[in-house]
Amino acid sequence: MKYLFIILALTITFTGYAQKFEGGMFAGLTASQVDGDTWSGFNRAGFNGGVSVTLPFSAKIAGQFEIKYINKGSYKGSRPDAGDYSTYGIKLRYIETPLIIKYLYKPKINFETGLAFGYLLYWELKSNGIEDPWERPFNKYEISWLIGGNYQLYKKLTLDIRYSYSAFPVRANLGQSSSWFKRGMFNNVICFSFYYKLGKEDDK
Repeated sequence: MKYLFIILALTITFTGYAQKFEGGMFAGLTASQVDGDTWSGFNRAGFNGGVSVTLPFSAKIAGQFEIKYINKGSYKGSRPDAGDYSTYGIKLRYIETPLIIKYLYKPKINFETGLAFGYLLYWELKSNGIEDPWERPFNKYEISWLIGGNYQLYKKLTLDIRYSYSAFPVRANLGQSSSWFKRGMFNNVICFSFYYKLGKEDDK
């Protein structure tokens, strides 16, 4: 986390000198699942947060670069009332650097799309409280595509909703199957974040 504070300090400093750039910070929640683990549902709740720098290209188009910490994974709890005592969970923690193109649809509404490049900091897989016996690690690197939109609540505060999906498997199958639906595990994530714009308020 100390690296995020360093990046935040650099973002604030850089914003003070580069008037065209807009620095910001954000935090929010994630709901995720891992496609390919045989369980469904966005049942893994997590956190995401970091810093951003936005550069307007025109009145309608802007580019945005982010550095963020994000939780991903999946979760299946027991259901004693239904006679199901099994549990399953995957915890994944990434540092990501999304590269985003934003389109101003209306004065307070933006749409966005782009790619995110992730580095896996930590992973854990447990079935019925037992560590994964196959010891197949998750890939250290992830590329995911993203799409979303945001709404400006106040001059400096924006609500962003974003969906992302792994472009390539984050973990290979145990077997040798290579069909589309059996070629591995994929992160499937919905993010809800509040973005706060740094620097002085404009007159708009």
